Amino acid sequence: MSVERVPVLIVGAGYAGLSAATLLAWRGVPCRLVERRASTSRLPKAHGINRRSMEVLRVVPGLEDALFAASRAGANESTLIIAETATSQPIETLVTKTSLEATAVSPSKICTAGQDRVEPVLLRFARENGVDIRFSTTLARFSQRDDGVEATLRDEASGQETTILADYMIAADGAGGTIRDVGGVKMEGPGVLADTISVLFEADLDAVMPSDGFALYYLRNPAFSGAFVTCDEPNHGQINIEYDSTRDQASDFDEERCEELVRQSLGVPDLAVKILDIRPWRMAALLADRMSFGRVFLAGDCAHITPPVGGLGGQTAIQDAADLAWKLALVVKGQAAPSLLDSYAIERKPVARIAIARSIANYVERLLPDRQDIRIREDEYGLLETSMGYRYRSDAIIADEFDDGACVEDPLHPSGAPGTRLAHVWLRRGEETISSHDLIGRDFMLFAGPDGSDWIEAAERVGLRSGVPLGVCRLGFDVDDPDALFLPRLGVSREGALLVRPDGYICWRSRGRSPDAVATLEASFARARGERIAEGSSRIETLVGASA
Repeated sequence: MSVERVPVLIVGAGYAGLSAATLLAWRGVPCRLVERRASTSRLPKAHGINRRSMEVLRVVPGLEDALFAASRAGANESTLIIAETATSQPIETLVTKTSLEATAVSPSKICTAGQDRVEPVLLRFARENGVDIRFSTTLARFSQRDDGVEATLRDEASGQETTILADYMIAADGAGGTIRDVGGVKMEGPGVLADTISVLFEADLDAVMPSDGFALYYLRNPAFSGAFVTCDEPNHGQINIEYDSTRDQASDFDEERCEELVRQSLGVPDLAVKILDIRPWRMAALLADRMSFGRVFLAGDCAHITPPVGGLGGQTAIQDAADLAWKLALVVKGQAAPSLLDSYAIERKPVARIAIARSIANYVERLLPDRQDIRIREDEYGLLETSMGYRYRSDAIIADEFDDGACVEDPLHPSGAPGTRLAHVWLRRGEETISSHDLIGRDFMLFAGPDGSDWIEAAERVGLRSGVPLGVCRLGFDVDDPDALFLPRLGVSREGALLVRPDGYICWRSRGRSPDAVATLEASFARARGERIAEGSSRIETLVGASA
């Protein structure tokens, strides 16, 4: 039997799988994606893509605009309220449209599209960039070899099986996925927090509440706790209601009972309601003890299950995919050592941990204030710090003496330290106003101060010597900083420089000059790609201990 070869096999076409496929293909890496379902999600499920997720997706030309076009609400048009019902006086207003204008922190805006709108957009861009996507196809079995992952795929319609050999596999098969079990991965954490019933319905919502923008109501109702959210389809809504599984079974929630729950949630007793879907699920908080084994990498819900209060689950999945995509692309192309892939789990697991803690805190603060006992306070940080200020630490990050060891930083007050996200600053390029984030995305980028010509010359030499693309941007020459904000937010002088990865994270910084800019940058650039300079030599050697 012939065996097909593919650089990357992706299992699962949710946020993680589709994002990984799109970003890998855009970087020129052939991959195959298989999904056991017959299509993308037909239900809204998750709602919204935050600024950080939009930042990692917007590098693909046209994708940002397509995501906004898929949403009924405009960018940043969100309202979040705690109330007894969706039409009663708010207990607390968490977010209004005006509070979401945050151009000081990011060039990206929040997209409120539901999962049923987002997945088809990602699917289209993945296919347009050349991804081989097979729906109604399952991963029957797989095993790891020294040179890859041998996987048997089954077409569920015909029963035909195909064997492929992938250099690497991304497990994005969801919370109920089984790939992690093969690797002996354990899920740890608080576990199930609540039994929940999700109801998708149609009603004349325009007649009972404002019709513009996206609205999410956290419901502290005397009869239940839950949430109501508007959908992209006009007059469609979704409620998520918690129930006591010691008294009720999922089967008890028939259409008649769900209609009444919708009326109670909206506070409109005589509302005509059409039930479109009823789905039980369990709200849980769990984190994999490992996010990779061998050549297999876990992403999204199969690696971390996050309570859907605050929208961090889908964002963490997209950002997992973005991290894997640029690292796998470099390794597959021979531009980085396989050991670079070791940094994936080391960097991403702490991000998932604080996302889970913040989501549990949101759940308690917004819905059940009397459940303070379930909070994980040692991992709790503010929502902005959790979503955009998380820090990376790994062998691929060259920390400096100014590293304070903090897990997050305030994105509104960036430090420029290695392991932090590049500060967003509005710059001028000719007659055009651009963000500093418009200068990153595909390759590594060296930013240098106006008097940092030695760093620019070093970058050109190092890029040629390594054979790996390395962009350069010198302040005052390639771009102008009219508000004089960029250097202070980078934490460098006019003679300094820093190196930014394709994902927008700083991996090395020199606050000023170096007596040997070429040697310094060469060693740092090599380490950022999982390689090192042999002691006493300029020869680059690949580190032992690849993920294979």
